[in-house]
Amino acid sequence: MNRILLFLLLLLTSTPLARAQQVLPLDSVLRAVARANPALREYDYRSQAREAAVAGASSWEAPKLSAGYFMKPYRAPGGAEMAGERGMRMVSVEQMIPNPAKQRSRRAYLTGQAAVEQADQRSLYNQLRAQARERYFTQVILTRQLRVLDESQKLLEFLLKIAQARYPYNQSTLGSIYQAQARVAMHDNDHARLYGQLRGNTIALNTLMARDAAAALAVDTLLPEAAAGPDPDTTALAARRSDVRGLDERLQVLRLRQDVEANRRRPDFGIRYDHMNGIGPRPDQFSLMGMVTLPIAPWAAREYRANTAALGYEARAVQQQRASLLNEATGRIRALQSDLQTRREQVASFEKAVLPALRKNYQVTLLAYEQNTAQLPAVVEALETWLQMRLTYLDTQQQLLILRVRYDQELEQ
Repeated sequence: MNRILLFLLLLLTSTPLARAQQVLPLDSVLRAVARANPALREYDYRSQAREAAVAGASSWEAPKLSAGYFMKPYRAPGGAEMAGERGMRMVSVEQMIPNPAKQRSRRAYLTGQAAVEQADQRSLYNQLRAQARERYFTQVILTRQLRVLDESQKLLEFLLKIAQARYPYNQSTLGSIYQAQARVAMHDNDHARLYGQLRGNTIALNTLMARDAAAALAVDTLLPEAAAGPDPDTTALAARRSDVRGLDERLQVLRLRQDVEANRRRPDFGIRYDHMNGIGPRPDQFSLMGMVTLPIAPWAAREYRANTAALGYEARAVQQQRASLLNEATGRIRALQSDLQTRREQVASFEKAVLPALRKNYQVTLLAYEQNTAQLPAVVEALETWLQMRLTYLDTQQQLLILRVRYDQELEQ
């Protein structure tokens, strides 16, 4: 019987051998998400499209070319034709010259739009990185829970064999054997449930990395430290968060758009050249004219003045949105710090008091069973209580890690 106890204790303290599958660390997962996720690549092309549009900011209006008759009479008297009143053939070229200030403001506006797309991409990457971290840590916890279940099931199966061997000698009851068999079957159900969650989580993690959804994935089961830092001030928080920087870029684009509208009050210029070839004895003639637009005319200025005022109000709205975002983020960070502290205290209680006490209770009950002073149901109950508390401990660890992921997401670290 001492050998039985020694074997059970060896099962208890042993850890399963790692599979030969290569472990994929968290930083490799995050690099794969940044490199291959199609949602991020979409913003690359959007930014390139905005940058490509900048090249057209210096373009001019297409020239106008016209040809026809000039001052050609419908029907001229014979004497008029003899006097040269037969009209003229005319070719005309016209080119409008844009105001350079308008071109500069439009170029700056288009360049600013590319910066907005880049800021949106960084904000999306922060969200995808948080999702990948959460999925990765969930994978770690599920893997460890499956190991705990496998270990407990081996212990139960061995205890069941002992009880079946003792039954012919009236050292075990039939009811206790059936109870142990039921617990083994329940472990099978729990294992199937956790393994199904593990498969679903693997698919989600592979999808974030744009890999084959059915590809196997082994994770590093070493849990990181989940400690929160001090409260960042508003300036530091605004510098960290890409969504705040995105609003700053949008605010800058609105101001650049205001410059575009304000520069519409500046005039454009044009030049026109007409060449007229006389029909009959009339000499060739030409006309050279310069042109300038007058956008300050009241009926022309009404639109860009209204647009400038509207953009000013929209800029104020973005400023308020920025302030609201920072206020809400500060509140979430403080709430997460409080939750992190609570979860850390719970984890410490599990590690220092709850789990060691339940482990000792199981060992003492097992020793009593080995000495025939306790029955199998008591051993099974002690083992099951210890198992469930270990699973609860891992669930609490998962909640702690997810809180840390959300805390890092708020600070973008």
